[in-house]
Amino acid sequence: MTETRKIKVLIVDDSAFMRTAIERMLQTDPGIEIAGSAANGREAVEKVARLKPDVVTMDVEMPIMDGLQALKEIMRICPTPVLMVSSLTKEGAKVTLDAFDLGAVDYIPKPGSTLSATILTLKDDLLHKIHAAAGCKPQAIKLEYSQARRGPKKNAGNTDEVINRAIFIGSSTGGPPAIQKILTLIDPALPAPIIIAQHMPKAFTAAFASRLNMLCGIRVKEACDGETLQNSIAYICPGDHQTRVSRSLDGRCCFSVTPNSVEQDRFAPCINTLFFSAAKEFAHKCIGVILTGMGEDGVRGMKNIKLMGGLTIAQDRNSSVVYGMPRAALEQEAAVRILNLEEIAREIELSVKL
Repeated sequence: MTETRKIKVLIVDDSAFMRTAIERMLQTDPGIEIAGSAANGREAVEKVARLKPDVVTMDVEMPIMDGLQALKEIMRICPTPVLMVSSLTKEGAKVTLDAFDLGAVDYIPKPGSTLSATILTLKDDLLHKIHAAAGCKPQAIKLEYSQARRGPKKNAGNTDEVINRAIFIGSSTGGPPAIQKILTLIDPALPAPIIIAQHMPKAFTAAFASRLNMLCGIRVKEACDGETLQNSIAYICPGDHQTRVSRSLDGRCCFSVTPNSVEQDRFAPCINTLFFSAAKEFAHKCIGVILTGMGEDGVRGMKNIKLMGGLTIAQDRNSSVVYGMPRAALEQEAAVRILNLEEIAREIELSVKL
């Protein structure tokens, strides 16, 4: 009987305390092996080239060479799945989004300064993401500002326009660059709203929306409770909340955003929750898209969209960082089309304008 190969992890952090804390968490998983550790970015680059780990956990602020510069060098010399260890702050969100552009596949929240219950609660998330990252295909993205289709961004205020169709997108690991790619290719005057559920905490979703609004031709903003959906706007569902769409008494389609502390779902935002509401309110006029990510979130909701006559699309294997959610959508016959990112953008435009 062939023994399953363990996932080799390199731990990078200038704090000996943090290296030990992460190592202890990883040692609880028999499927993970500690390949080594590094105290700064330069040492990390050298050890990645020499030890060839399957996954790297990378701190951001370190002496000699910081985490972002180390990540850039690793992607240039020896592309390896990297999980950034980031604080849940505005600055932490910016750094993490920069890291996604450089090729990082995901992040884990940076714990506090004491080995406490706060750190221990991160163990399951860390182990889950280590397994998801192993075998990923990391790659830096280069999306120049000029690549985005330009035009005047939609102004808020016209809440009386008719919403005939709506696009709903769900993604997880590897999702931010994929979403960015699609939105740069979309017509800024798309006659439909786009609603996006990306597994990401609240501190990050606001920064993500702001970043996309700067990079993309279409207007991008974070969705708000009670807000009326408008055409030609892409909405990012807030992290740590559940987002649904529903019709008001006067026929307007609005967002319902509730704290996940009330619903206690594993994912917040949950793609299934969004998709179920999409199928109910838009039926055959709904387009559901599942992008890269581990697990099956969104598949049940996508089946419902398909049942109601809506168009369902899953990202293809070659362009996915993690071919988990898209594969589940295909295997469970939830997705009708299997497309790469460029094709998804084109299909959205064609379907909306029919």
